[in-house]
Amino acid sequence: MSNFWCEIDLNAIEHNINIIKKLIGDKKLIGVIKGDAYGLGINTISKYLEDKVDILAVGNIEESRQIDVKTDILLLSPLCTIEDFKDDRENLIFSIDNEEIIKELPQNTKKRVHIYVDTGMNRMGIKINRLDSVIQELKSNHPNIEIEGLYTHLHKCKDVRYTVSQVGRFKKVAEKYKGEIPFIHCLASSGILDNDIRKAADFTTAARGGNIIYGYAGYNRGIKKTFTYYAVPVNVCKVAKGEQVGYGGLFTAKSDMTVGVLACGNVHGMGITRETKNNPIYDMFKILYRSIKKRYVIFNGGRPVEILGKPNMNVTLINMTGLDKYAKLKIDLSPVISESSVEKVYIE
Repeated sequence: MSNFWCEIDLNAIEHNINIIKKLIGDKKLIGVIKGDAYGLGINTISKYLEDKVDILAVGNIEESRQIDVKTDILLLSPLCTIEDFKDDRENLIFSIDNEEIIKELPQNTKKRVHIYVDTGMNRMGIKINRLDSVIQELKSNHPNIEIEGLYTHLHKCKDVRYTVSQVGRFKKVAEKYKGEIPFIHCLASSGILDNDIRKAADFTTAARGGNIIYGYAGYNRGIKKTFTYYAVPVNVCKVAKGEQVGYGGLFTAKSDMTVGVLACGNVHGMGITRETKNNPIYDMFKILYRSIKKRYVIFNGGRPVEILGKPNMNVTLINMTGLDKYAKLKIDLSPVISESSVEKVYIE
């Protein structure tokens, strides 16, 4: 094992799936594994989810080719192109999200599709007032195309009132196909977690789980975080009082101390956050607060460990004074940000 790795708790993933299934009731579960399974490793995670979900969903054709599963694989909008339709795997389901692509659909091979409906995101999708015509055109002129799903994307779930209205727009055009088209879905992680949005989508037959499967959200619902980063120092060195440490000499030792070298840095997400901007006044107070109170991301047995200076590209220096040379340090990082080649250890 290397000196820096990510441990992924597969039991926690199963726990989260069980909670999701209780929330969505009798709906089918689509397990989203785009973005290298949200940074947790698409190969292992796809195999683990294979018998726990009804469909796996990827972001593009390249991701689908990285996995070897018998479960159906849905290529999500907006990165499904006409070139993708040349792939002849039987378990591949394509997205139709624009009318132009219909003109170029293959005529002599069977293809399974979900139609993506634009209900307000305006990123891609068949317009609501065109859905019936598109379905009729596919049935009449493309008998080799099997419509297995209708779906849309709820893009403002924090605004529950707006989202409930958006679900209503989707319901008006999609509900009448219930029983004829097996997979009708609009709920994703945020929608699954909200009672009002979930209730509005009671007509749907499936839901997509991404963030909540892996523990990025939903802790108030019992969802568990599934990943933890760890590091063991690669090297340690002694530094005398008054000496400077690291690039730019940003830290000066106030006493004799031990400096530890960790094999992780900016490329792994150290010093980078996924914070959302609010407004200038809020952000100003946030900066002021952090200038007074440090935010620790490295811990030894629950106790914070000081970063010396700033993390570099692939190295972070820490205060190792009083710590064991081989201490296993916990690091607060997100797989979505961290470099995907970090070694992953899967635990059951």
